[in-house]
Amino acid sequence: MRFVLVFCLVCLPAVRALAADSAVTIYLDGARVERIMPVVKGYLEMSLPADMQGDSFRARPLGGGVVDRVEIVPARSNPKQDKVLVQLTERKELLQDRLKALETREKIFTAAAKSQSGKAPRKTKNNPEPLATIRQGTDFAIAQLEAVYQARRKAEKELKSVEGRLELVKREGNVGGSVARIWLVGKKSGRVSISYLVSSLRWVPSYDFRLNGETEATVSLRASLPRLPKGAAVAVVPTIVAEGGETAPVTVNAVPLPRVAAYRLPVEKVLSGVYPQPSLSFSCRNVSQQKLPAGEAVCYRGGEYLGKMMFQGLAPGESGQYVCGR
Repeated sequence: MRFVLVFCLVCLPAVRALAADSAVTIYLDGARVERIMPVVKGYLEMSLPADMQGDSFRARPLGGGVVDRVEIVPARSNPKQDKVLVQLTERKELLQDRLKALETREKIFTAAAKSQSGKAPRKTKNNPEPLATIRQGTDFAIAQLEAVYQARRKAEKELKSVEGRLELVKREGNVGGSVARIWLVGKKSGRVSISYLVSSLRWVPSYDFRLNGETEATVSLRASLPRLPKGAAVAVVPTIVAEGGETAPVTVNAVPLPRVAAYRLPVEKVLSGVYPQPSLSFSCRNVSQQKLPAGEAVCYRGGEYLGKMMFQGLAPGESGQYVCGR
């Protein structure tokens, strides 16, 4: 049995690549997007995102008619956005070059500071105060290093800002995206079901391990979801796209980290730590027929929170040893 979770998300900000009427099935490594689009005079044109996977676009007529022809062409560029992209790309490259130069300066002044501090003080006619000279040289090198660190921090901060703006402009202009043109025959108006796969949307598994005794753990698999448009119907599948297959959705309420599935797993070798803080060590075995994907987990025992751990995942019949709170 495959577990699927369906949501109607009403409180999350919209993703620009999706419309509110989208139906999204999210996998561990991507998603399937489906929309019902109106057809006027036998023709439909719609934008497709840049991360659409390969030849995954599908168009199915609803209520009569036949798809006569489909063209997928690159999206037209906007001259204003192209200019902004060029400017941001040039700025990004300049900042990357500056960081490389600062890295070289850091190596030079680090070596200079070590060289000064490693010198043996020798009093000569031209250098009557060798310690003062060494100290002066060391202070100069360290001052230069401080300037390098400040400049690097400033450049890294600006680079991060520029990269964020660059991605935003690309998304807004659908840079690298495409346009689908669809012609129908047999019916001049109606609706078409559009679907395709994308790589940018995925969900992250999160677990609750609750030990209420010495022999069994209640394990809840929860979904950390990407931000999606209000009103989008979302299905979560605990597999990769290639292993998805047919699924039977289960409708639930929209809550933070909603539960995808629950398991009761046998545990053994339960060891409790007391000092300096309570901790827990145990092993468990996956007795279900479902592969449990890897993710972050939170441990509880007798209702007490005992910290987090990394769950490496379990295949059916597989066992693992875990430690939390230490």
